[in-house]
Amino acid sequence: MSLETTLMTAALALLAFLLPSVAANLLRDQCIARGKLRAILFLPGLWIGYLLAAAVAVAAFSLCRIYLPAMQGSFAWIGIAFLMLFVFRSQVNRFRVRIADNDNLPNHNVASASFRLGWQAFRPSLIIALWAVLLQLSDSLTNSAILSQEIALPLAVAALVAPLIQLALAERSARKLRAFRKVYQASHKPRTRFIASRAVTAGYRKIAA
Repeated sequence: MSLETTLMTAALALLAFLLPSVAANLLRDQCIARGKLRAILFLPGLWIGYLLAAAVAVAAFSLCRIYLPAMQGSFAWIGIAFLMLFVFRSQVNRFRVRIADNDNLPNHNVASASFRLGWQAFRPSLIIALWAVLLQLSDSLTNSAILSQEIALPLAVAALVAPLIQLALAERSARKLRAFRKVYQASHKPRTRFIASRAVTAGYRKIAA
């Protein structure tokens, strides 16, 4: 496996990890509500979830390469279609998820919150996306017995780096979402009235009551 293929595998896997997801949104909310220093404590759960997803993708790719070599071309085309759908769906869902306020976050301790992050990160769609990425690079990979180790290394690096990037860009991502919703917060349907331009927090609801 050449250096170029290794870097390409790591880059594509990193893009798959960085696409908007429930796990990334949870990490962003923890960062906004509790600060980056405290949000660092939740990174191990996200790392474990991403690493497990990468391990399952590598195992699926290795089994496919060993037992179904004639089907790799068909799987690659299916993988391209799934990657396009995966990217489109993640971008659409990005603008549907609310940014949690301090009093809207579940009051979990670090261990349970980390477990929740890891569980959300270890999702079938991400596993299939990573498997599809490996299928696109199948022709560039070697046929050696240590193939799984060669492709596992760039995926593991991407899985460890992605949460750090998501944490660093959490505040910037939240600002973009807030700016987008300020512009597109009202519906353009006829005969539609709004009693409030945006949702209020639980604290404000208690005061109003």
